[in-house]
Amino acid sequence: MRKAVHMAVTSVIVGLVVSGCGDSDDGKKESKPSGEATQTAQRSPSSSPAAQGTIIERSAGSWKSIVAAKSDDALATLTIADGKVTAKGPKLDCTGTLKSGQKGGEDEPSLTLSCKGGSDGGRGEGAVGMKGDDALAINWKGPEGGFGGPVDSFRRAG
Repeated sequence: MRKAVHMAVTSVIVGLVVSGCGDSDDGKKESKPSGEATQTAQRSPSSSPAAQGTIIERSAGSWKSIVAAKSDDALATLTIADGKVTAKGPKLDCTGTLKSGQKGGEDEPSLTLSCKGGSDGGRGEGAVGMKGDDALAINWKGPEGGFGGPVDSFRRAG
């Protein structure tokens, strides 16, 4: 008897859960995204309207290197405002200008940087690229006749 009652109660509970606890709109439930899913979609770089702007527009703000500055000629931070750039490292203090440009029909601005405090680490002029709104990379030309310079990668600070 006890087993039969237990099976009956279990069947009722399973039936209520499966049917949506007596939802009265013919079993159809309105799907609402959770608050977390909505916030994630709003922050997604690919769906953000800012992702449609130029790299110069999207790059404005403060950036932090994705790697720890291990050498004296490494860059730790980068700040971009109105086409003016400041970059700092363990022993570097750099300023520069960001100018619009294109390569192969794609938006590819260039950055000209001059540094005080020692070697600039093969920098000077580089191409700026972004992936979404939170990842920025600078591909430096490097020394004349060389194979290219360093690549600095940053994430948005803040």
